[in-house]
Amino acid sequence: MRRLIRTVVVAALVAAGVAVVVALGVAPGVAHAQPAEPPGAPEGNQGSGAAAPAPAPAPAPIDEAKIRELVDRELAQVLTERAAKEAAERAAKEAADKEATASEETGEMKGGSGFMDTRLAFTVTNENILAKPGETIPSAPGWRFGTPNSLGVLFFDNYDTRYSGFETLSHATMYREYSRGHLQAEGAFVIRINELTENTINLADDGTYVTLTDWKDPSHKDPTRISLTAFPVSADRFRLGYSYRLSWGGNPEYKRSKSSTPGAKLQYDGPNMYAFIGAKSSLVVDPRDGEQKAALGVLAGVGFDPTPMLRLEANGGYFDRGYNELQDVQREKVQLFGGSVQASLHKGTPLRSSVDYRLYKFNGESVSGLFAPDRYPGGPSWLAQTELTVLGQTLKDPQATGSTVIQYGVAGDLNVRVKLDRLRLRLDLSYRDLAFILHSQPSLPPYEDFPSAYDTSADYFAAVGADHNWGDWLTLGLIAGVEKPATLTSPKGIPGAQIDAMGTSTAVIRNNNIDTLITILPAGKDAVAQIALKATAKVDFAKIFSALVEVFYSYDGNQTRYVRTCSDPQQCPFAYVFGQFNQLGLNATLQARF
Repeated sequence: MRRLIRTVVVAALVAAGVAVVVALGVAPGVAHAQPAEPPGAPEGNQGSGAAAPAPAPAPAPIDEAKIRELVDRELAQVLTERAAKEAAERAAKEAADKEATASEETGEMKGGSGFMDTRLAFTVTNENILAKPGETIPSAPGWRFGTPNSLGVLFFDNYDTRYSGFETLSHATMYREYSRGHLQAEGAFVIRINELTENTINLADDGTYVTLTDWKDPSHKDPTRISLTAFPVSADRFRLGYSYRLSWGGNPEYKRSKSSTPGAKLQYDGPNMYAFIGAKSSLVVDPRDGEQKAALGVLAGVGFDPTPMLRLEANGGYFDRGYNELQDVQREKVQLFGGSVQASLHKGTPLRSSVDYRLYKFNGESVSGLFAPDRYPGGPSWLAQTELTVLGQTLKDPQATGSTVIQYGVAGDLNVRVKLDRLRLRLDLSYRDLAFILHSQPSLPPYEDFPSAYDTSADYFAAVGADHNWGDWLTLGLIAGVEKPATLTSPKGIPGAQIDAMGTSTAVIRNNNIDTLITILPAGKDAVAQIALKATAKVDFAKIFSALVEVFYSYDGNQTRYVRTCSDPQQCPFAYVFGQFNQLGLNATLQARF
């Protein structure tokens, strides 16, 4: 190899030498082909009597020994530079291998602390421009700055989250992660800061956790792993069901408890499936002796992908909710059990899950992915998910003193999302019977099954909508829906109502993911369907900022007021009368989410 390089270099230098010599010999001849005046020739006599040019000097002979010396010198320099480069590369590789080995042996600690999932909302609102304060339940106070009440959030809004979207809140998160080989350990202390006023701040745990994970592949390219997640304070983010509005098994199942509800989950994840089992517990007061006693719950679930477009999932659980509070069945426990199944079909759109199920991982260098703007890659994509949940709960049997009966509740939904370039379409269908809506209370009257004299009906709604985006900054949308709310009709008044009705009375019962809202209709009146229409305009700017305007109309023939039937405060009783059925509202919000 060295001899070949030397031969090539010699040939190159010889060729270069010959070229130089030829250039030196030819260049003067070319120059002398033009008339030239001898130095010092008098002006005006140029071009006449010029002397003949001197002959060109003969080319010097090539010195081969000198050329060989130059070749050896150049070759030595090339080989020296190559050896130095190879040595540097070898040293760098050894240093990298040594550093990787040291990192694998000692592990690496990452993470940070700070605020995340921060939502700032300044809202101008009027839930009902057509009504005066006191004419609706809840009341519409009029034009103001602040968070809209439940009248300003329609039944098809925020289907998959506990928040209305108009809150100002944040999460203080202290997160650490340690990795070493197959082991990954994570922990986060998460505090939700919500319901701010000038004088008070509401603080609550929002999913503090510790997770230990054993990865099959230390580089995490293979998703196969086994993980144990412990919730030392609140396991509310560990729920059953899928859509948030149909979820169950969270903290509301232990409403009587004044303690925290910690829990743990053991999960296996593979390339096309997952499975988990977990438990949670709380302390519930035993009405027989006033002592706090442990109440346990068990949760399990599985999901797998038979094809890239299809996912099938099922989960279920059992919850001990403590002893019944009613006198004749205080020896019996309230036990909640059930199961949920979901099927998802999708193409071009990833499967979705409520943001309120996720665990927080602090990343102080980038905008939170929780609020990443929607992308419009072009072409069609779609997602369809359907869910069914069946629950059973042991409650007092109203027909037999001292005995219990199982009250069953059913819920289901269908959610479809379609994207055509920058056009988005949505369809939501939902069904919840009254036993499911009231299962956390539980039932009405509480802790007792519905008496046979009661007539109940389910809540169901349908909503369709569309919006279009222009240039990733302006989105205009329209959504319409109809809801038939759940009802309970009693021949002798509604349990827990402010008045005792003398005749048939009907209660309209709604649930907005957090609170159960009950409206009592005037005696002898039946519930009717509510229709609603909303137009929205949203401008996204500066990456995390947006301005949103909503104008909505609703006709709800179930709106009532609780007033005196005449002007004499001594003689006139209170009664429920119909209020303002028509609702025209507006919410204008300036938001920042990061």
